[in-house]
Parts: sequence; C-alpha cells; structure tokens
Amino acid sequence: MFSYRKALFHKSFVIMDLNLRVLIEPRGFIRIIQLVMSIFAFATTAGFETVATMEIKCKDYEKDVQYKFGYPFKLGKSVLRVPEKCGNMSDIVYKPYTFPFDFSSNAEFFVASGVLTLMYTAGIIFVYVFMHRLYSTNPMTPVVDLLGSGVLSVFWFAGSCAWAQGVSDVKYYTNPSNLFHDIDICMEDVQTCRTVSPGNFASLNVSLIFGFANCMLWISSLWFVYKETSFHQQIQPPAMIPQMGQQQAPPMQDQDLGNKMGGQYDY
Repeated sequence: MFSYRKALFHKSFVIMDLNLRVLIEPRGFIRIIQLVMSIFAFATTAGFETVATMEIKCKDYEKDVQYKFGYPFKLGKSVLRVPEKCGNMSDIVYKPYTFPFDFSSNAEFFVASGVLTLMYTAGIIFVYVFMHRLYSTNPMTPVVDLLGSGVLSVFWFAGSCAWAQGVSDVKYYTNPSNLFHDIDICMEDVQTCRTVSPGNFASLNVSLIFGFANCMLWISSLWFVYKETSFHQQIQPPAMIPQMGQQQAPPMQDQDLGNKMGGQYDY
C-alpha cells in the first residue's frame, strides 16, 4: 500500500513539473501579453456607455435631450424622449422614440473572442508552468496548442474587422444629426434641433487598437508554438562531397594492411 502511494505521488510529481523559466521565453512571455491584451480588448467594449445630446430650441424654451446607449448596442432598447411639439413650457409632452438598429452581433463576437482568449491563455500558461514535462514529451500537446493558436488568430482577425465596421455604424446611426429626420419636432423646422454632442467613443477606438494588436500577437505566436511541434525539423548539414580532381583512395587490401602492421599474412 505504501509503495502504491509512493508510486502515485511520484507519477503526480512528474506530471506537475514546475517550470517558471518558460515565462521568460518567447513562447511563454507572449502568452502573458496576450492575456493582458485580451482583458483590455473586451473590457473597453463590454463596459462602454455614452450619451448623445441634442438641443431642442423653440420660441418659448430651449431644452437639451439626451440619448443614452451602450453595449451590446441594441438601440431598439434605448429610448429617446423628445418634446412632441413646440409650445408653452408648462404644456410640454414628451414622445418616446426607438430606432431599429442592432449592432450587437459584431460587438458580442468581438467580446467573445476576448473571453475565449482569456480562458485559453490562462489554461495554456498553467500547462507551460506546471505540466512542462507533459508538453515536451507528448507530441500531440504542442500540436493542439498550435491549432488553438491558429483558431484564435482567425477569431481576432475576423472579430476586429467586423467590430471596426460596427463602431463606424454605431457612430453614424447614433449621431443626433442623423436622427432628426425621424423626429417629428425636428421635421417641422430644421432650425429647431441642433447637435450638442454625438457622444464619447474614445473607449471603442481603444478597443479597436487592442483588437488588431491581439490579432498581430496571435499570428506572431504561431511561429514560437510551431517550433515546439514535431513538424519542425532542424536542417541537417549536407554530406561532404569530394572536390573535382581529387580521387577517393582505394580500399586498403589485406596484404597492405599486413605490411603496415610489420608483417605479411601467411596463406
């Protein structure tokens, strides 16, 4: 029983082979950067919220109206309340407006790429550090790492491109000046409505920077992971070829060998 427990402990110790040196190697160090960059990428998107402001200027009053929206950018759930018509200040009646714009698919795909990256990098760093022997002795483990890195590279490229288009659409369709033609009080007199602020989109611009930076990081990491796989074969030096004009020495005969050794063979 004691020997069985000892063998089991030794097997567990072999599997849980601690190796912190990998974290300063390119393969491990780039995973740490990818982990941090993925958090910034999806956090700047999932936590986004801003307010677009327009001014309603009537004869008897002036009033600022705010349109609040954010992630996941389903604008149909955001309500804009605007005075129904110009009149006395005491008789203002607000009319709710909703706009059938939905940019959630692009935003959610981008955020999903960041969350998957966070989970994958945390898991593979654990394997690098605590299961180094398994990674180096099992040829399938680096191959799985290479496939996972390739899939996430595609995810970041597709997600960043889609989200770049999504950010452009969100900026355009939430700009108050592009909403005036759907608001009754603004259609009555174009001088009544004026854009005060289209909202602050700095966070979304930063998310795009992190998105394309993640794409470049994952593509560049493919080489370092590929070097750990069995597909990467070191180039062997070419065999020595005798130069022209030089003849290879003929094989030594038994009699010549005997003479060099100080005697001849007796036959």
